[in-house]
Amino acid sequence: MTFLQPWLLLALPIVALPVIIHLVNQWRFQSVEWAAMRFLLAAKALSRGYSRLRQWLILALRMLAVAAAVFAVSRPLSRGWLASLGGDEAAAIVLLDRSPSMTQAAVAGGESKLATARRQVVSALETLGTKRVILIDSVTGSPLELASPRALAALPETEPTAAPADLPKMLQAACAQLRADTAAAGSIWICSDERVNDWKPADGAWPAIRAEIAAIPQGVRVNLLAATDPGEDNLAVRVTKATLEPRGKGWELLLDLALRRQRDQGPVRVPVTVELGGARSTIEIELAGTEAVLSRHAIPVDPAALASGDGEPSDLARASGWGRVTIPADVNPADNEAYFTFGKAPTRRTVIVAEDPRARDALELVVGIPPDKLLTAAVDVVAPAEAAGMALDEAALLLWQAPIPEGETLAIVERFVDRGGDVVFLPPESPNAASFAGVGWGAWSEHSPPLRPASWRSDEGWLAGTLTGAALPVGELEIRRVCAVTGPGTDLATLPEDLPLLRRAPRDRGAVAFLATTPSPRDSDLATNGIVLYCLLQRAIDDGLAAVGPARMADAGEFAGPGARETPLNEGWRQIAGPPSPSTESGFHAGVLASRGRLVAINRPPREDCSPVLAGDQVDALFQGLSWSRFEQQAGGLGSLVEEVWRPCLMALLLALAAEGLLSLPHRPMVVGARAAREAIP
Repeated sequence: MTFLQPWLLLALPIVALPVIIHLVNQWRFQSVEWAAMRFLLAAKALSRGYSRLRQWLILALRMLAVAAAVFAVSRPLSRGWLASLGGDEAAAIVLLDRSPSMTQAAVAGGESKLATARRQVVSALETLGTKRVILIDSVTGSPLELASPRALAALPETEPTAAPADLPKMLQAACAQLRADTAAAGSIWICSDERVNDWKPADGAWPAIRAEIAAIPQGVRVNLLAATDPGEDNLAVRVTKATLEPRGKGWELLLDLALRRQRDQGPVRVPVTVELGGARSTIEIELAGTEAVLSRHAIPVDPAALASGDGEPSDLARASGWGRVTIPADVNPADNEAYFTFGKAPTRRTVIVAEDPRARDALELVVGIPPDKLLTAAVDVVAPAEAAGMALDEAALLLWQAPIPEGETLAIVERFVDRGGDVVFLPPESPNAASFAGVGWGAWSEHSPPLRPASWRSDEGWLAGTLTGAALPVGELEIRRVCAVTGPGTDLATLPEDLPLLRRAPRDRGAVAFLATTPSPRDSDLATNGIVLYCLLQRAIDDGLAAVGPARMADAGEFAGPGARETPLNEGWRQIAGPPSPSTESGFHAGVLASRGRLVAINRPPREDCSPVLAGDQVDALFQGLSWSRFEQQAGGLGSLVEEVWRPCLMALLLALAAEGLLSLPHRPMVVGARAAREAIP
């Protein structure tokens, strides 16, 4: 228990005042022996034990009354009966999770988890008398000092977004603030619903965060306000794909829709409303289990509904448009709608730079066949000596089977990756010492019998399974020659003894991968067993097309700020659909943005729909060794994190005085004692 006026506790020694008065009162009288009183004392000895107990109780109750009065005027604080918080703080750092799951309410239309957490933190900090508040939200990740706790309730930086949170990065920002200002905080307040995708418990930064907080000299207490109700009645809708195809003299939009929920509550028919060009249509999807998918739902498109990326009517050559799907309201409005964009598919252009003719021919064949007859593909083959003059403006993918570029050619490739293009490097016959994104080539090694891939990422990425759920036959490949890959990165496929087969280099924008062999017959059977190579390169083209196509769909936060695949959205982009959002947070809120003939639909990431909640022991492990408290809350909860408990102290004072008064009342003499006294007198 802590106190808002702890200096008044200096008055606690007056608790001894009843004892002092009792002793002084005894010293006022002198004992005189009187023979006649000896018989009375002998009779009173029979009730001396009860009398002494009563006197001790009266004395204890008087001391309790004084102590209760001192505690009451000191304004004690508590949450419930056991929890305690640091009071009388000069400052506090508030980490606010603004992810879509924090928009969930206890009932449809009620107060959200985020609003409840914000209200309770404001109330707690005001009660504690906090002078400074430093906000670190899940979008900017930068410290923002506020004049008072009340400012938390009025800032746009505390409203919900469509982007996920990154708690390790937010805590790192808090630690940096504490290092810069040793008087910055007495506590860190975390408002979150403890979703796994936001907390990233496997992130290697957690041990360093714990060590850094523990090493702060002024001492910091971590207070976690957790709202972990998973919202089992919640439904989420999203558009997984939107394709515009010509149909006769008009166009047809093919939509792939997905519905998800936390747990199976029996079959249900969900009405889904599709808004397109001012027109609305409703379809019903049967949801059995936890997920339902509707593929290639056809909607005729009026050419008048098509628009350019500037929001103006578009000609058929630049056909593009946007729309929205919605489901009935439930406990989380953030996942009841999804925006989509569509447009005429751009040419799937690939540039190949290869020194080995056999590898070049195999690559040209694979990328020259589009995955759909309605798509067009183009391949530009450039000799390594002429690479400095290659044109990459309209290209989605660059295949490089030559020594890693240097000088002017390196600058061209760097610019291509920075604007969102993808590059796959294949090993040359004689690798040089250069590297790209910190990754380079080592020495060749031959293997007989051939090696087969031992593991690969089949859950996501370029080697993921097919739409039917079948895995790619990566393990059936035969690799005869392998070139060592040096440098950091993520291995998407490995050979026995942890030899990398496909390594993705760390890049903020674009994708850079190193394939440790070539499709030449002497190196592997990638050309003859072509399904793996075909899927790998076509998926790489799909990723690269996002930077050149007229329309795309992106996850909130992916298309903006540091780490985005393209220029940040606040440079020349404007919002044409969706709820209003601050211009400084463009790309973090759901909606449709337009710029220079291009459209982009921003939605929450798929992992936000049904991300599990961290288990209690996982949270304990993350804060192990720190001074921290966890407070479980519910959206719309009316309880307070910090409460003044002077009322119970006042009640204890009144009860103590009442009990003391009852014990002090004169008591009737004992009959047995009086009779004994009379019999003892001769």
